[in-house]
Amino acid sequence: MLLPADALALIAAILLVAVAPLVSAPTRDMLISPRFWIAGAFVGLYVVRPLCILVYPTYAHPFIGLQPEFPRLVSGGLALALAGLTVFWVGYFLPAGKRLGDLVPLLPQQISPARWRQAVLGCFLLGLLAYAIFLHSMGGLKQLLAVLYMRAAVYEADETAGPMKELAKLVGIAALLGMHYHLRIRPARWVWPLLGVSSAIIATMGGRGAVAQLWVMTYLLYALARPRYRSWKPLVALVVGVALFAAAALGARRATQGGPEAALASLRELPAEALGNVLDTVPMFDQMVATVQTTGREIPYKEGDSYLELIPVMVPRAFWPIETETAGVTLRKVIEPFGIGGRPPSAMGEGYMNYGLTGALGVMFLLGIWCRFLQTYLVRGQAVSLMVPLLYALALFSTLSFLAGVGPLAVRACLFRVGAALVAFLWSARTQLLAGADRPVEPLPDATAG
Repeated sequence: MLLPADALALIAAILLVAVAPLVSAPTRDMLISPRFWIAGAFVGLYVVRPLCILVYPTYAHPFIGLQPEFPRLVSGGLALALAGLTVFWVGYFLPAGKRLGDLVPLLPQQISPARWRQAVLGCFLLGLLAYAIFLHSMGGLKQLLAVLYMRAAVYEADETAGPMKELAKLVGIAALLGMHYHLRIRPARWVWPLLGVSSAIIATMGGRGAVAQLWVMTYLLYALARPRYRSWKPLVALVVGVALFAAAALGARRATQGGPEAALASLRELPAEALGNVLDTVPMFDQMVATVQTTGREIPYKEGDSYLELIPVMVPRAFWPIETETAGVTLRKVIEPFGIGGRPPSAMGEGYMNYGLTGALGVMFLLGIWCRFLQTYLVRGQAVSLMVPLLYALALFSTLSFLAGVGPLAVRACLFRVGAALVAFLWSARTQLLAGADRPVEPLPDATAG
């Protein structure tokens, strides 16, 4: 298929703008820098996906793939992506983010190891209790797996299912707290069974993507604590591991649906199906283009209303009864007749849905300032604060979720993860002065270059 020249030129420009700030000032710690992860996510969302749907239009969302002006729509989306990436770098290199990172106080470095272990155990047990309640409200583990792997009909669950599912994610946070203890405080063999059990529990709630998120954050903790992990080899191993896990999960689902024959057939078709599965996990470009096409016509400008969804997802309905809806739900109502909808329209898509082009570019500008703040805070606190690397890893992954997903949900996830880590730290730090049984622990002397 002959690709449009303007689309190819825009893709090349996005690659250049994404890579140039990385290669212009390379550092040994590039793989833990937020600019590396944001640039990589941008290439995946706005280079790989558009290129694949131009070569294989059947992979595009039907809402844009079936339109006669499909190549023009893709080129328009690429132009918006290029402008957004450029504005991101402008925000990143302005001094605002650095000044903010220099002003935010660092957390003290002394904690009680025994109290930290208690915090890990308490976090895991609370998440396990919530998971048990969640299973009961969903009809048991067998029925839950039937929905997850066999795509059984969705049934009406108890009203406690949603809150308990969110609270059950504490098992993953407990695994990350334990890994941080293993890397920064004292070696502990119990961390690995904890990580395995947490991965299994999360797999039954969120599938392959949620487990991959846990593993990526674990890699970030390792890369922050061990310089030898700041190379391409561990990152490639992580990608291969996630791919093998996804293939195994796909085979298990096919086996439950049609038996071993269906599983073997899916393995024979794995290359094509793998490409389709990968593209299905990153449909944000299609959703962004659909948002731009429909906002102002089928969808009125929200003028900030979609960001107010953060309030009801954080505050009980009894205190905030006002009904709002996420940008993904709004978009789904328009494009669902053409195919699967409801996926988030990405940070730029949600910004456009609220304030048009100004909103799309403004979100990327603020995201650049935020990423520079994270980088500055890490460089400043890596060697003097035990908690900074953990908070950085949790906040960085939530930032990636914000770029690709719905803003309020990503902010909620960030507040939930960082809040749980801060509670564990406060429990360990406050009682250390009273208990006095454990010697305070100094963090590993390891500074991160900018």
